[in-house]
Amino acid sequence: MSGPDMGRTHARMLRVSTLALLLEAGVGLAVLMTVGLSMEPEPGDDTGGGALVLLGLPFVAVFGVLAAFAVSAVLVLPVILLGEDLGRRFGAAPVWWQLSLAGLAGALLAPLAGVRGWIAGWTVLAVAALLTRRAKQGYFVSLLLWGTLAVVSVFMVGGIVLYAAS
Repeated sequence: MSGPDMGRTHARMLRVSTLALLLEAGVGLAVLMTVGLSMEPEPGDDTGGGALVLLGLPFVAVFGVLAAFAVSAVLVLPVILLGEDLGRRFGAAPVWWQLSLAGLAGALLAPLAGVRGWIAGWTVLAVAALLTRRAKQGYFVSLLLWGTLAVVSVFMVGGIVLYAAS
């Protein structure tokens, strides 16, 4: 009888990919908040909806997790698995195939968001794919800890920059 499965499974890859996308969203939120707070509001802009936004964040977070799970299942996992298959078939390193496939999948955003959307989509998918490639047992917890540290660090650096600018 064999012991527990210590290797990479599709379920582990899906969990790690979803976590990677959520951590990327946290870093993106920190950067957007820092940039948004560093700009002066236009005269006549309504800036009084902050409390309602805070009340709505838990509901947005649930939809964010569902969206990250869907993107993981539909885009990230096929990019990883197809890249590995192409690497075995054509003899190149799978990471280059995965980065190329992430660029092609990111191109799905080009009609909607232009070149900037394509670059953002490519970056998000490539980082998620690179983080998900090593999804073995115990990797989720280490990614959770180090990723949370990275998100908190970006928030702190943004706060320091805002404080120094004022």
